[in-house]
Parts: sequence; C-alpha cells; structure tokens
Amino acid sequence: MFHTGYCDYNRFNPDYDKIDRPEGSGDYLFLYFMTPMKVQSGRETIITKEGAFMLYTPGNPQIYQAVKRFKNSFVHFTCDDDDFLKTYDLPVNRIVYLPDPDAMNTLLQNIYVESVGKQEHYEEQIDKLMHLLFILFSRQLHAYPEKSSFSADLYEHFKKARIEILTHLNKDWSAENMASLTNLGTSQFYNYYRLFFNRSPKSELLEARIERSKYLLRVEKMSVGQAAAQAGFTNLSHFTRYFKRKCGMTPSEYVREES
Repeated sequence: MFHTGYCDYNRFNPDYDKIDRPEGSGDYLFLYFMTPMKVQSGRETIITKEGAFMLYTPGNPQIYQAVKRFKNSFVHFTCDDDDFLKTYDLPVNRIVYLPDPDAMNTLLQNIYVESVGKQEHYEEQIDKLMHLLFILFSRQLHAYPEKSSFSADLYEHFKKARIEILTHLNKDWSAENMASLTNLGTSQFYNYYRLFFNRSPKSELLEARIERSKYLLRVEKMSVGQAAAQAGFTNLSHFTRYFKRKCGMTPSEYVREES
C-alpha cells in the first residue's frame, strides 16, 4: 500500500530557489517540473525543459534549482512493497518526458486534494490514485519512447484514431480508411500503430469485435447472425472461424455454454 507524506500541486517557490538534499528525503519523491530546472545527477548538471518528471528513490540525493521561475507538483511517499518499481517498470533517479503531462498532473492534484481533505477512506483512495499515477506513467513512457524521432502530437493523433476505430466496430474498416484518420499511407500507418500500441490495427480491431459479439450473445441474447453484424462482421463464416480461433468454440457452442 502507498502512503503519502508531504505533497503539493502547482506550487510556486521563489525564483531561482534551490532544493539541496544530499542524502535525499528518506522516502520516495515523484516530481513534475513545470518550469526548467538545473538537476544534479552525480557529477553532471542537467538543464531540463518544462514538463520533465523525476522519481527519486530513498537515499538518492535530491538537488535541483530553478533556472528562473520555480513551479512544480510533487508527492513524497513510501510503499509497503517496493516491487511497484518492477511491476510498472519505472525509471528512477533520471529525467524523463511524457506525451501527456497534464494527465499526470491531474492525478497529482487528486492525490493532493485527498491528502489535505482527509475524508473517510482517504488512505485507500490515495493508494488507488498512486497506482493510477504509475500505471499512466508507465503507459505513457513505454508507448512513447524518449529517443524516438516522432512528435508527441503524432502519438496523440494516433490515440484519437485508435479510439475512433475501436468505438465504431461495425464500420467497414479497411486499411486505407483506417490510415486516412492520420493522413498517412497504409504502410506508415501500420508501422506507427505497431510502434505505439505493440500490435497491428487489424488484430486489435478483430479482438474488439469478438469481445463485442460475446457480449451481444451472452447479455443481449442476440442471434449469431445479429451479433456478428452488430460487431462488424459482414461474413458469417468468417465470423465463426475467427470466433472459434479466439474462443476455442463456435458462437453457437458459446451460447449454449453461457445459457
């Protein structure tokens, strides 16, 4: 379970202010630098851009100074099980950048509000928010490799295209009209999609359609043909083949087993 200590959201310090903790703070510190900072890392001083993140581990020196304006959000915390670093594959004691820092800062705001308000069950809520914080941190970091040449805008464009595809399953999605959502050719579209989401758009679309058909068969009690059509399958035999490959049984067998 996560336990938070001192935390703050969108905090301003005096211009050029410096934090100097050569032995750390005795706990973990997760930081979002909203203005450029000079961060000491070993013998090296790194000047960050605004929008940088840092996760300090206990005992690691915490030494950073504002280039001019000082604004950040942060949370000091401990955890009953330090395996969370491995679970979420989190980078520590180094600067990283994410494509959607505002979403991270919103979670830091929620953690701050819970810590200050201390309403009923606030500790359990903070624990859940901390897990969400590191899930989002991990997802953004690993979906958007830091040294890649593409822009964060392109990643956001693909996220919107992905949502459009997966929320309109019964549309006749061809490779060409999926790619048109990003104004790229099909080859570029497929390459970037795999890079961002670790799978092809067609395989993800097919899996989402199968899951949708299972819901329609089990909950909505539709016929096999109706469920196939509503889930976006135009060929019943293709639907049956894909369904059996995914579920290990035909749609009719699935209906009998679930009834």
